[in-house]
Amino acid sequence: MSTLRSLRLLGAVEAGTVSGAQLQTYLTDAGRASELSVLLANRGQSRRMAGSPLTMAAIVASPAATDIVFKAATPATAAACQAVVTSAIAMNSVSNNAPSLQVLAANPVAWGLFNKSAHYESNIKTVISHYAGVTPAVYPTVTALVSDPDAMASIASAPYAMSALVASPATTTVVAASSVSMALVANNAVAIDIVAKETAVMGIIANSTPAMTEIVSRSTATNRMASYPGAISAIAASSGAWARYLAGPFFADNLPLALANMIGVSPATFPTLASIIASPLALGKVAGNTSAVQALASNSAAMTALSTSPNLGIILSSATAMDVIGPNTAAMTSFLNSSGAWAGLFASSVAKGFIVVSTPLVNAIAGNSALLAYLGGLSKTLSATGIPDGNATAMQPFTGAPVKLLVLSAKEAGIAATFSPYNFGGAVMAGANAGATLSLTAAATLTHVAGYSNMSWNLQGIGVTAATLPIINYVDMT
Repeated sequence: MSTLRSLRLLGAVEAGTVSGAQLQTYLTDAGRASELSVLLANRGQSRRMAGSPLTMAAIVASPAATDIVFKAATPATAAACQAVVTSAIAMNSVSNNAPSLQVLAANPVAWGLFNKSAHYESNIKTVISHYAGVTPAVYPTVTALVSDPDAMASIASAPYAMSALVASPATTTVVAASSVSMALVANNAVAIDIVAKETAVMGIIANSTPAMTEIVSRSTATNRMASYPGAISAIAASSGAWARYLAGPFFADNLPLALANMIGVSPATFPTLASIIASPLALGKVAGNTSAVQALASNSAAMTALSTSPNLGIILSSATAMDVIGPNTAAMTSFLNSSGAWAGLFASSVAKGFIVVSTPLVNAIAGNSALLAYLGGLSKTLSATGIPDGNATAMQPFTGAPVKLLVLSAKEAGIAATFSPYNFGGAVMAGANAGATLSLTAAATLTHVAGYSNMSWNLQGIGVTAATLPIINYVDMT
């Protein structure tokens, strides 16, 4: 009997003999409301409802009916809602009814179905307008709507309107391209939080110069981007966006948060850079992520802390990390200035490879007497072989030398106390003294700190005996 009564009611609504107001009266009776709810759980009946303009007009005009379709929707009881979102007629009816939009937006299940509808974009202007409390007819297109500063201010201040906007990639693209529109969004803490949470459109935001310019110039907006893994990862994936974000005035304050979310660890567990550096697990994740290493390396205090950390070897042994940190003179200098870092530095072929070709780093070594003493303990001695070729301008290969080496000092073979002029060269040379003319004697060792790759040598004289050969004290940098 109850099923028959609800079928008759739905038929009367469909025939236009029961209006929305009358339907609301019927549904004030809990029994009638329950009967209709059960009926609309049937896929066939829910499709029948969604395909009828008269029925949908009555549904949206009745708060009780709207609640049955949208407010009560769950993953197990969403048949009526699913029927609505697949029907162009039903989507149009709902989109033009502000109270119905409010009800469905409050239910995550209903909202998730609604904004994924194939008919969502065709109704987007109306949906956003109603949520923002502006008149849809005033704006011919959604572009006109979001390009109007007054309307956009209303949208940015209305959470449902912002949620509707970011559910539309096309509309988000329009907003992201406008500095005026993005400024309104970035200035509103709730609005920019909604944007940051919507991973699906964060690529659009990240690849927009106007959008990123407005975001990085604001403390709250910068923080919101750092607060969500999807947002910070999208920014890091765009070289331009990442450069702007790193250079932003509020980045340093949000670095630990951004770093934790980038590498997939809990910001609550790792709230500071020190806590990340102190954890082999977290630092290992940083070392494998180029953008994360760039973020960490941007902070001089972090590099100083890393230089004294027992976990420094995690960075030094990572090709990914060293591709970033190796060319970073400030970071590498901080490592060279920390005695705790020396063992790791000179045990890492990757780290040594960057040091030996960098004049600033070789100069830093030359000016650090304690480090030179340490390197002396690692050094080896090698003499050139054969005899000078008698050509004062031609370089000879330094046979037996490693491909890359850091020379610490040099002297001449033999026993003579007189000086002979020598040059060292190489495919790559580093250090202020590299390639300089050296007056070498067998009687004394001359300090000469320089990096050479494929080292060569030359005697600037006519001596052609085994006594006129250079001997070097060096550290293997391969």
